[in-house]
Order: sequence, then C-alpha cells, then structure tokens
Amino acid sequence: MHKKTILFTNVGADLYGADYVLLCLVKSLDPARFKSVVIVPYDGPLVPELRRAGAEVIIREFPVLRRGIFTPFGLLRFTWQSVASLAFLTTLAVKSKVDIFHTNTASLWTPGFAAALLRKPHVWQIMELVERPRLVRRAMSKITGIFSTRVFCISDAVRNHFVQDNPGRAGKFQTLYHGVDTAEYDPSASGRTNIREQLGIGPNAFVVLYAGRFSEWKGQDVLAKAAEALSNQGIAQRFDMHFIFLGSCFPGYEHCQTDLENILASLPETTRAHLAGFQRNLPDWMAASDIFVLPSKRPEPNATVLIGAMTMGLTCIGTNIGGTVETIEKGMTGLLIPPEDPRALADAIARLAEDPALREQMGRAGRHRAKELFSVARYCQTITAAYNEL
Repeated sequence: MHKKTILFTNVGADLYGADYVLLCLVKSLDPARFKSVVIVPYDGPLVPELRRAGAEVIIREFPVLRRGIFTPFGLLRFTWQSVASLAFLTTLAVKSKVDIFHTNTASLWTPGFAAALLRKPHVWQIMELVERPRLVRRAMSKITGIFSTRVFCISDAVRNHFVQDNPGRAGKFQTLYHGVDTAEYDPSASGRTNIREQLGIGPNAFVVLYAGRFSEWKGQDVLAKAAEALSNQGIAQRFDMHFIFLGSCFPGYEHCQTDLENILASLPETTRAHLAGFQRNLPDWMAASDIFVLPSKRPEPNATVLIGAMTMGLTCIGTNIGGTVETIEKGMTGLLIPPEDPRALADAIARLAEDPALREQMGRAGRHRAKELFSVARYCQTITAAYNEL
C-alpha cells in the first residue's frame, strides 16, 4: 500500500482551537499509511507536540490574509510574499513527494495555488467566519471554492457563509463538527484546588472563566464591563466572584491586550479579575471555574474552547450569533445573549450564580451534548476517509 504524504499548513503554532484540532488529526493518522509534514509560521507550543506525534515540522512564515494588508505597501508585500511562498511550496511538494495538501485555515491561500499548479488534491479545513470587510469575505470564499477538492466546515454557519459566494460548488463544502479529547477534558481528573490556591481563590468563590485569543471581536472587554456592573450592584461581592482571563494576541494585535489591561485597571477595587496569560493545562483552569463565558462580538465559527468547556461540564454563556448557536442549546446547556451587551451578560452571570441547581443541570446536559455531537474521533475518521479517497 502506498504511504501518502500529507502537507499541512497552519496559521499558528500555539495550542488554541485550530492548532489543537490539527494536532488531534495528526496524532490520529496511522504512521504506516500516512506521513505528516506540517508548516507553521513560528516555533511555539504546537511544534514539540507535532514532533512527538511523528510529524516533520517546517517553520516558515506564509502571507496571511488579514485586514492590515489593505494598504498599498501591505498589498505589495502580500503579493511578493505569496509568490515567494508559492515557489517554496511547489519545490517542497515535489521534493517530499506530497500526495495531498491540507490547509487548516481559509486565510492561507498559497497552498491552494500550489496544489492547483501541481494538480494535487487539496483538502481545505475552514476554521473561521469573516464577515467584514465585504471584499475580504468574498475573496476568501471564492478562492476557497475554486482552489480546493474538499472543504470541511466546522459548523453549518460556516458552510452557509462560504457557499453563498460559491454557486455551483456547494457540493465541495461539508459540515464536519470537531471536538476535544474526552480523556483530556475529564472533570473527574482535574486541578481545581491547585489553580484556585495558585490565584488565592477560596473553595466557595464563584469563578467566571474566559479563554481565547484577545482580539477586537472576541469580546473580552464585554466581560470586563459586565464584571464592573456586577461589582457596582454588589452581586460580585455577595458571591465572591472572580473573573479569569486566559489568552494572548496574534502578533501585531497587542493593543487588544493593552486595552483589556486598561479596562481591568479602571474597575472598582472590589472587582477580582485575574489576567493569567496563555495556559496549556486548560482543562485544569476549566475545572477551577464555575461557568465559562465566550462573549464574541462577531460570529464564532464553532469555538473549540466552548466545546471543551461543555465537555468539562461547565455551563456556558455565549452570544446568539454564528456557530455558537449550534454548540449551545439555549436554555438546556447554557445561555445565549445578544453581542456587545455587557448588561445582558451580567444578568446571565448573576442568574447562574444564584441558581446552582440550574448550573449543575445545564452542565450535565452540556457534557452529554458535547460527547454526542462534537466528537474528535469522528472528525479525524471522516478526514482520514477523505484522504483515502483522493
């Protein structure tokens, strides 16, 4: 049997959602049937994990479609980097005898161009949902539709978003929910006590957790403003509330963290907020928390961190847009609120703090839903089957 070489390209090298899903996929591949070559833009926590999984890792930065490129200099730089990356990719693919290209984001285009030039199949995994600017949305959708063999979308919201700009190519696009490793995200094996002791949080305190990238649309500032409202109302003090913010920024977006730090510094002294950076042992931090909040201002594709929180049995609060409405079953596994509404978020947090029975009920239902609907094993099996067909 011919051993197929898969060339993966990824936009990051940390262990956020898209990185984690890619790692799960690489780890699942039978080394007797597949060889994994993975290109990442920098040396981060993902790199040693991929190497432990048997992958060959190449560190090289590729041009990424971001809003900041839309200046005369930015477009010139993007074009030049794209040409150079295309030359690198085609040379590497020929040398490594690549059978299939797999791109783990819609914001990397050169792998699709290289696959087309070499007439190789290209599997495109869509992990994002970009609505604005309109030109970016349409370009991203069109390029994905044209330069792909199979496109896997992590929610119906993502699939519908991309299909609307690809009339006649809808058959390429398939919704495929991902998930987390339930052995890793196990509420019975947790570091709840250690994390709380590390932060000086008592055993009876009510802990609200946010984890993810700090960006202009993730809504970490909305949670900070909700914390201020709860403190001003005396609710935060009554329940000894603590607000934990985990995460970091993409390079070039450090102002998002600075803005959050400024908001937190301006909060009343009675507001207990913890800015703890990126943490690899995320299940332990979830176990130390009572609820999880993802207050995104724009549509989430289908956040891995939300699925992880549900798998850990946490009741979740999310915004009623994008793939989040497919993840959280409103009123059953969590609460949905309007985006950019700190008051609604504060009310939802207060409701869950005041009703531990409801939290427990929703947490159980959420864990069941996550295990049944969002299976990382099913995700990996489906993509492996596609590799075998191509």
